[in-house]
Amino acid sequence: MSKDIIENLFRPRSVAIIGASANPDKTAGRPLRFLKKHGFGGDIWPVNPRGGTIDGIRCFQAIDDLPGAPDAAMILLGPSGTIEAARKLSNIGTKVGIVLGGGYGETGPEGVHRQSMLLEAAGPMRLLGPNTIGLLNLQDRITLSASGALDTEKITPGKIGIISQSGGILGSLLSRAAAKGIGLSHLAATGNEGDVDVCDILEWMIEEAETSVIALYLETLRNVKRFKSMSSKARRSGKRLVVYKVGISEAGAAASASHTGAMAGNDRLYDALFRQAGVTRANRFDDLLDISIALGTNKKPKGRHVGILTSTGGAGGLVADQCGITGFTTPAPSGITAQRLSSLFSHVGFTADRNPIDLTLAGLTPEIVGGSITALLEANEYDAVIPIVGSSGVGRPDLVADPVIEAVKKTEKPLIVYCSPDAPAILHRLNSAGVPTYSAPETCAEALQALIKT
Repeated sequence: MSKDIIENLFRPRSVAIIGASANPDKTAGRPLRFLKKHGFGGDIWPVNPRGGTIDGIRCFQAIDDLPGAPDAAMILLGPSGTIEAARKLSNIGTKVGIVLGGGYGETGPEGVHRQSMLLEAAGPMRLLGPNTIGLLNLQDRITLSASGALDTEKITPGKIGIISQSGGILGSLLSRAAAKGIGLSHLAATGNEGDVDVCDILEWMIEEAETSVIALYLETLRNVKRFKSMSSKARRSGKRLVVYKVGISEAGAAASASHTGAMAGNDRLYDALFRQAGVTRANRFDDLLDISIALGTNKKPKGRHVGILTSTGGAGGLVADQCGITGFTTPAPSGITAQRLSSLFSHVGFTADRNPIDLTLAGLTPEIVGGSITALLEANEYDAVIPIVGSSGVGRPDLVADPVIEAVKKTEKPLIVYCSPDAPAILHRLNSAGVPTYSAPETCAEALQALIKT
């Protein structure tokens, strides 16, 4: 598929919304509202037989009334209306359409026939979907989607691209990333993949400069050979791929088939494929984003020795345990490092003869935390450092957050943070500053494992 087609999807200069509603709360009313809210700078051409205006924008009564061929068209109609709209859009020269509605290949033989009719009607016009929630280009403020997740006010542009075969999961990942402060670049839901598929979007993202890590939510792969080729291309381009593949169990495989008409296939074969392709497989759904932000730092540990810095012994034990399970070691500080740490403290009770290094709460300041983090990062005996935000960090968010943000700018070693208490504001602040920060100790270990394997 021509890269220009996918470019039209992600960077259109004009967008037609076929079946646009004047009610901004309806699914058919959201795309226009989101385009305006997020600052789309191109032309918006809503189409509705009633004409008039929608939110101050002229509404055209028919596709034939449009001032020209839009770069992209969103179709928000039922199946019969969608087929006719696709035909008319293609006739006026529209390059690509996005079909949000369902009732096609995912519903059975009749839906498969309806999907074939849609593709025939589209002719040379390419289609994303059907049965998709659309796509987003957060770097350029282009939102061709009806996902309610776009109502959030905290979306952070960044370097992680997302490709999902489920529209609902795309919205879920967008909202989770927004809550955690994880920056995203481009997102696309491919739905039934009647035309444009995962590999088409993947190829474009690999060549897209603003994306460094690509996270994929997969129900199936319709072209395994091309996916392997794209994975090799991603490695050569320095792009990392992280995949969460649903359908491990029989129940999951059956659900995938009923959702987008996908055949999930034998999971062991997918597992082998991902290993051969050099793709990182996320074992838990949360890991899809969490591992991606770690890989986005481009900081790889040279070995498996981890320094853990904590002000709460229990949390330090949790992280050390998980690191040990995944094959990392937590050696005690060397004599030089111990002396350097001890020189930062004047209170009684601190000892630098073990790891995790427990700073205790007495006299703790951002300067002491910062000095301790720097000492561990500069120590030859550690390949990665994990500072822990304890309960004291809730009332004093600067205690660990400020020193970590400063330290991460000056090191090539992986620096990730475990946030022990429920502290969403700290989680958001650190992740949005480019510091991988997690609310589960298991994720710290999984992130390090992903980094060392890249």
